[in-house]
Amino acid sequence: MKLPKLSFSIIYGLYTGLMPLIMSGLVSVWVYENINEIKDLSPINLIWIGLSFAMGFSLIPTTFVALIAGFIWGFEAFIPLILSYVLATIIGSKLSKWIDNDQILSQISKNEKAKSTLAKLQNEQFKIVALARLSPVFPFGISNVIFTYLGVPLRLLLFAGIVGMLPRTIFMVWLASKAENIQNLFKTNWQTYLQSPIFIVGVVSVIALFIIVFQAVKRK
Repeated sequence: MKLPKLSFSIIYGLYTGLMPLIMSGLVSVWVYENINEIKDLSPINLIWIGLSFAMGFSLIPTTFVALIAGFIWGFEAFIPLILSYVLATIIGSKLSKWIDNDQILSQISKNEKAKSTLAKLQNEQFKIVALARLSPVFPFGISNVIFTYLGVPLRLLLFAGIVGMLPRTIFMVWLASKAENIQNLFKTNWQTYLQSPIFIVGVVSVIALFIIVFQAVKRK
């Protein structure tokens, strides 16, 4: 049976949500077993190109990469991390665009109510993208897919996305740099994260995101 084109857009969206969860577990085991070899790598090594593609293809979560990079290189990894986010966003957005080919927008355009709702959100795109990137609730890969499907321009997705990801990235790198060993990184830092101000900010950002969307939709 031939699947409609829209099905591939939906399947890819599901893939970007599930694959990072699966791969982060597998990669954690590999990092644990090869931590000494990884420590010998330079923070400006070509490994960052590979990580950018891995994040862009939703193979590993950005938070996981920030933790590992912070543990190994500390704040030397900060600039390469940000640059890798930029490249990963471009890859993820282009891939989503290629897979969907504006099918979602086409379907929305057929529904006057959905089309009107999307139009009302146009002026709030920067806030919505930044808050979604700040929040731990919206994974990097899924947000790339959703925003690209909904027609958010790549330039805005890059700029607002980096603004939103900066606080979380700074905190995760700092948190990981304080870990005494790899066991501590994987076992205790998540507990610290859940009790941290940045987690509270992430939760607040979700609430703010829903308020902004709700108010925009209600606007005449």
